[in-house]
Amino acid sequence: MKFIIGSASSRKIDVSGKIIRELFCTEKDIEIIGYGSVSGVPNTPYDKQTFDGARNRALDAKAHVSGGSYYIGLESGLVERYGHIYEEAWTAVITSDNREFFGYSSGLKVPDYVLQKMNDLKMEHCDVMTVLEDEHDISGKDTWGSYSGGMLLREVSLEESLRNALIQIISPENSFYKQ
Repeated sequence: MKFIIGSASSRKIDVSGKIIRELFCTEKDIEIIGYGSVSGVPNTPYDKQTFDGARNRALDAKAHVSGGSYYIGLESGLVERYGHIYEEAWTAVITSDNREFFGYSSGLKVPDYVLQKMNDLKMEHCDVMTVLEDEHDISGKDTWGSYSGGMLLREVSLEESLRNALIQIISPENSFYKQ
């Protein structure tokens, strides 16, 4: 089985490999390839743009890399829910026969401190995070890690969204996904 990850990010490729091997553990030949897909959304997507970015990455990978069994797009972004801003991840999986599956993660609330800095500096989230991580001498450029002081990393959301998409494909015949 050949999995094409629509990203050049080693983080997204590594996370994908971990979850794919976990869920497809009975498969002997698993090949995971990263491809620098275009998301077509801003650096910090907002609301539906996050879903669109994940789907665009999977579609772009499928359009440019032949022979894949599954084409995967992962995208993190911000979403407003009940008056609060959260960061979550979306995954799109497109099969070789063009079936599409989607999953998303739970969200981590963006700290009020970050939102206030975005407002004060009139900057996008990704740019404010760069400024704050430099000011606070935080390395690694992991938003969830920066929010939580390293207690929770963004891999959690990427893993969860990918797992939620792939489970629809690999679930057993007695699952409601197969009914």
